[in-house]
Amino acid sequence: MGNWGTRVGLAVACATTWHAQAEQGWEDRIVSVTFENDAFASSDRHYTQGSFLSYLSADNTLPRWTEATLDVFPTFGYEPKAKKWGFGLGQEIYTPEDLRTSDLQVDDRPYAGWLFGRFSLQRRGVLSPRWSVLENFHLDLGMVGPESQAEDTQKVWHGDDPKGWQHQLKTEPAGALRYDRRFQFNPNTSADGWGVRLIPHVGGSAGNLATFLNGGATVRMGYNIPNEFAIAASEPGWGVYLFGGGDGRFVVHNIFLDGNTWRDSHHVNKRAFVADVYFGMAAALKNLEISFRHVFRSREFDDQKSIDGFGSVTFAVKF
Repeated sequence: MGNWGTRVGLAVACATTWHAQAEQGWEDRIVSVTFENDAFASSDRHYTQGSFLSYLSADNTLPRWTEATLDVFPTFGYEPKAKKWGFGLGQEIYTPEDLRTSDLQVDDRPYAGWLFGRFSLQRRGVLSPRWSVLENFHLDLGMVGPESQAEDTQKVWHGDDPKGWQHQLKTEPAGALRYDRRFQFNPNTSADGWGVRLIPHVGGSAGNLATFLNGGATVRMGYNIPNEFAIAASEPGWGVYLFGGGDGRFVVHNIFLDGNTWRDSHHVNKRAFVADVYFGMAAALKNLEISFRHVFRSREFDDQKSIDGFGSVTFAVKF
């Protein structure tokens, strides 16, 4: 691969050291960096690494055409009080379990990488004194195949030399429209102090990259839990909390398992239902928020021998 492409791939990985979620309830701008790696689970297989750098605007500063686009979608029961727009850059890497052989591993998932950009619209509002809503609309566009620079990133970042990248998915433009709707139930009479929050969510994705429906919930327990659903202006404070939850997906299509859309490539028989269970902790230190999450993922294809696990670290700066 060319030197320019190598530098791009490495820059993305280093600068963004999926998918823990940064707090987003700040009225001004937010920059967040997420790094996911299965090295946290003492393995190097399947979902090997992901990194993502994102920016969210201040509230209600959308360009006119983006606000008109967002208003096309019905709210189903609440009045939006705050809206943001944003963009991001990310990379994902997938490999089979055995990195030592150069042979095609027909019973394991393909080598694959994805380098992509994201455009986002967000809105939030209140359903009742104890229930609030936050919605995210994402358009992800990028390249699957050698142009993703996944091979170079893995070799440098992980310090190993996987032998089978010649079998990776072929070059293909890939994208997805994604939607996520979260509800927050806050049983506290006060926003500050010790508390518990329940956050159910539903969503989905459509595109040649991934098509699925998903749903689940997260529980947060701690002190001064940051509230990304908040509407009223407030100064950033400090707090700490534990969280845990799960997500289930009905998967119609996954390019990283089904293979290339219009060309023959290595593929495996995917499972239609996939579940994640996760737990972690987070701390808010004024304008800086840090979170760590560990994810256990059920088997994604028929010949997969066991569940997978990976860790995720997110840093978010509000300014």
